[in-house]
Amino acid sequence: MDKEEFQKRRSELQCKTDDLFSEIESHSKEEMRTINVLHKAPQILNRLEQTFEDRTSLSKTDCVLLFLATALQLVRIYLLPKFEEKYKQEDRIPHNDDTIKKMEHEEINKYKKDHQHWTSIKGKKNYRSWQEIAFTVKVPYDATRHSGEGFNNRNMHGGQHRVKSLGHDPVLGWIFGTCNIITDTITIAPECKLGEKKIRIPYVESYDVDMGSNFCWKNRTSTFSVFNNSIESVKEDKHRLAAAVFAQGLHLASDKYTNLGLPIPFLSLIDQDEAYEIYKKGYDYLDYNYDIQILSRTMKSAERAMLINAIISRLHFLFYNPQEEPNMKLYAVRTRKILSYSNLLATTSDVIQTAFRVYNGDKNALENFDIGGFLVTLYRLISDVTFIQKIKEEFIFKEWDKIMESNNNIYNI
Repeated sequence: MDKEEFQKRRSELQCKTDDLFSEIESHSKEEMRTINVLHKAPQILNRLEQTFEDRTSLSKTDCVLLFLATALQLVRIYLLPKFEEKYKQEDRIPHNDDTIKKMEHEEINKYKKDHQHWTSIKGKKNYRSWQEIAFTVKVPYDATRHSGEGFNNRNMHGGQHRVKSLGHDPVLGWIFGTCNIITDTITIAPECKLGEKKIRIPYVESYDVDMGSNFCWKNRTSTFSVFNNSIESVKEDKHRLAAAVFAQGLHLASDKYTNLGLPIPFLSLIDQDEAYEIYKKGYDYLDYNYDIQILSRTMKSAERAMLINAIISRLHFLFYNPQEEPNMKLYAVRTRKILSYSNLLATTSDVIQTAFRVYNGDKNALENFDIGGFLVTLYRLISDVTFIQKIKEEFIFKEWDKIMESNNNIYNI
């Protein structure tokens, strides 16, 4: 090996050595930086948390929306319908009370006056005219005579027949009762315990009714024919449907506040035996309405609270500016804070005023408490806190990774 070759190799070896020492020094500095970062991890994490809080703190616009949302929630709470008191037994009236007859007479006269310009059509099957339907207080599904005789052999329970005839159902009656009135029929739900049906499945039977002086059951007919004949009758004269609906509403109104009242909706069709046992004990539609109003009021309140939250959420999104806040998730955190704070403020207000009323002896205070809004607030607190915590963790871990991977120290470590 000559001198020139030796010098060349020596130079190459020197370059490799310099590169190696430079790399070792670089790694050493990175190790020291990493050690320094880990040593100051608590301070860095605190700074990251503070950064997250600063970037998700409510702006002036957010505060305006917060006040608006809280005001809407408070208006919703204080405009909720008040809890109605239970209709007392002593306030009920006999089914033939003079006040009922007077009410029926006044309503019929008013209907007659309002519809005196209507003409009358006599159908092929001698269906009753709309005048006969509207101006006759008697309805076919009140008939019980001959129901237990001959081939009928159905026990209508005398004065408690309302639980068995579907025309008296507060909901189904608008279908069955209206068709019964148009076609002079009665539709009933048979009972297993009486041997009128063998299996406990919903089904019904229908019978023709003599609307004359006898006012009794005649022959059995199919329920399909009841609906089919109703359609045929209404096609002949559309006024019959309006008159039947009027007569149905008038009859339900006349029975609603009587001693026996009206049965629980749908139960007679689902389980006639159970419906009769409940009705026989004096539990009727008014009692049922009283018991379910808490659930109904709660559902309405919750629906309105969620609707307000949805409106505020959408409204807040309209103010989103990507230039000011490029991270959409951090902006969503601010939205969640507005919703949580507004619901919490409104519910807290309701809790305080309810507690104050209870302390002062207001017996209706707890009944009128906004349970629906309270449940929505609980849901918001749980879901929003979970969401915010998740976004916070994502933000901190992402920024931590940036610090660990970068040579630049943006947090002055």
